[in-house]
This record gives sequence, C-alpha cells and structure tokens, in this order.
Amino acid sequence: MDVVADDRVVRLIEDDIYSVLPNASVPYHYDKRAALYDLVVGTRLYNAVMWGTCPGDYTDFARQALNSSRDDQFLDAGCGSLLFTARTYVESKRRIIAFDQSLAMLRRARQRLMRLSGRVPEHIYLLQADLADLPFRRESFRTVLCLNVLHQFADAAALISNLNDLVIDGGSMYLTSLVSTNRSVGNWYLNALYRSGEFVRPRNERGLKELVDKASSQNISYRVKGNMAFITSDLSSRR
Repeated sequence: MDVVADDRVVRLIEDDIYSVLPNASVPYHYDKRAALYDLVVGTRLYNAVMWGTCPGDYTDFARQALNSSRDDQFLDAGCGSLLFTARTYVESKRRIIAFDQSLAMLRRARQRLMRLSGRVPEHIYLLQADLADLPFRRESFRTVLCLNVLHQFADAAALISNLNDLVIDGGSMYLTSLVSTNRSVGNWYLNALYRSGEFVRPRNERGLKELVDKASSQNISYRVKGNMAFITSDLSSRR
C-alpha cells in the first residue's frame, strides 16, 4: 500500500485482511463485542430510542463522504464491521482503505462484503491498524471518514488533528460523535456508558464544536440529530 509510511510493514494475515500491527493476534476491546455490536447497534429501534437517529443517517453520511470526490483515495478510520457502509463501499469506484484495530470486526466486515458481492472487491482493502498510532503518510487521502468513534477517545482533539494531517489540500473529513443534548434518554445512556468505561465523559455540542474547530481546518459544517453530531471539515484552505 503506497499510502503506508516507510517505517511500517504491511502483512497479509488472513484472506483479504492485512495488518500493520506487530502482533495481529493480540485481543482488543471489540473482539469479544463484535457480534453483539452488529446485533444491537444496527437496529432501527436501538438508534431511534437511544440516540434519536436511524441507521440510514450513518449510511447517508458515509455516501456523502464517498461522493465528495470521484477519484483519489478514501480512508475509513475505525471502520468496525462496515455495518452501515458495506453496500455503499461495494457500489463505489474509489479505492477504499478501511481499518480497525479489532480483527473480529474486520472478519465481520469481510463476511459482509462477500455476502454482497461474492468476494472482497479489489478496490476495498481491509487493514488492521491502531487509531492511536496512525500508520499512513501525511496528505495521502482525498477523503477521511471517522464514523461513531470520537466519543470513545479522551483525546479526541489529537485524533482529529492526526486525521487532518492525512488529508490532501482540497480534501475533506467526515466525522460523527455522540453528544449530550436535550434528550433525557440519550443523555442518561451516554452517562451510563461512560460510567461503565465504554465511552469517555460525554461532551456537549458546544464542547465538541470548540474541539473540532481547534483541531481541524477551516470551513467546518456541523449539525446534530438527536444525540449524534455530524461534522464535515473542508480542507480547501488549511490554517
């Protein structure tokens, strides 16, 4: 992969799954939760009740990211099992690198792609890598998508800044994050997940806006539906 930094070694560890981690067999947080995650998080009921959204919101946002350019490389940072994105990725013509730390999630992503197209399409690469230690060259991607991840990162500003560095001039980032709003059910569940150690301390809308503005580039658009914030950062004019 020409987008991977020179000091990283890319290895094929299973059919259609690569890794840059020194030990691909180390268990990670979502390895034991992958099946339950897909079973629950992908449902309309869960998203409607807990977050005031629907699965189609995430699919549409990912499609918007893909359609922001017809060429150049696309990065899905923290792709999970491609629960909301697999069909959109199969239909795309762009070269897509989808990475996650969890091998169990990547295996489910592979299964999902194979169910849709009979194989993992040649334009989609599944990579095991760490969001906290990005293995890519600077300014390698036209578009970066980071879907439903920021609320799990205490230092989300550092993650956004590091992702920002991967985007070429004229490119864009697409980010989503859960935030506390005026929805009592969503706020209660956010705090419950924080107390259980699944999420970091919930951020409110203002706090997330300030964080993104400091860590990213100009031309940021921001909207909230329910407890989910959808953010687009246009890097047409870097600071």
